[in-house]
Amino acid sequence: MNELTLSSDLNQIELEINYHKQIAGQSIWEIGRRLNHVKENDLVHGEFIKWLNKIGMDRYEATRFMKVANEIPNVDTFTHLGNKALYLIATLPEEQKQEQLIKAEQGDPSTVRELQELKRQLKKKDEQITSQADAIEQLTNRKPEVREIEIEKIPDDYNYLKSKSKDYEFQKQQNNELRDEIKQLEESYRDLLQKRSEVDEKSVKYEQLSQAINQAEGRLNATQKLVSDYKHLSDLLKKSNEFLAQAGSLVYMDLSEVISRDNLAKQELNFLIERLDKFLSDLSSINKNTIIEGEIIND
Repeated sequence: MNELTLSSDLNQIELEINYHKQIAGQSIWEIGRRLNHVKENDLVHGEFIKWLNKIGMDRYEATRFMKVANEIPNVDTFTHLGNKALYLIATLPEEQKQEQLIKAEQGDPSTVRELQELKRQLKKKDEQITSQADAIEQLTNRKPEVREIEIEKIPDDYNYLKSKSKDYEFQKQQNNELRDEIKQLEESYRDLLQKRSEVDEKSVKYEQLSQAINQAEGRLNATQKLVSDYKHLSDLLKKSNEFLAQAGSLVYMDLSEVISRDNLAKQELNFLIERLDKFLSDLSSINKNTIIEGEIIND
């Protein structure tokens, strides 16, 4: 359809707008087109709102007309839809907007109530996507708490714990692995943001994004559990070192006379030795069969 060239004479434009207002729905596009023309060419010298008041047009109504003129083609098929329906269609995402225009061209336009329900559903999906993306961002930004362990010096004949250098290398390796894991999760998060951007524009692939979000949350939870387990182990190692530092003096004390005189003390000492033997046996068994991510590593 050929468009008429608009006049830049403000009085002429006002007359045309008032004329088209009289024929209501058929003129929404024409009114919006002229309003856009006035604003884009600054025909009222920066006083657009004041000019709207002068011609008796509400600012909100003018915005709706301008939106319709920008988003919907001037086709006779759409002129009967009415102001509200046209504005609802004009403010839909591109894919849904085209679907509604095709329905109108085929003689089966959606009602205002149906369009409002469609808008509500799209808004609800957008809110769910935003909420899940915010949850991922919070989990991704949560920094793992990794503490370095200070191990007290113990006699060389105590072979229960690793040396400081080995412990440092162990911590360094764990820290590097955690950093790599966090880096991968951040890359996954950026990819999810990109997918979300596509959904916001086209409102599709919502289920795929939800699955990706669930997978990312699972990986983040696994990483957080690893950090928690590592912290727990670090705390236990520190307490074990403190115990050995205090109990180590038993080896160098002359307790023979006490033990020979006090049968109860001897029983308690034997009970302690038995518990330590069992503990060291169990600990040695764990150390020989360390399970890491489903693989058994025999040291």
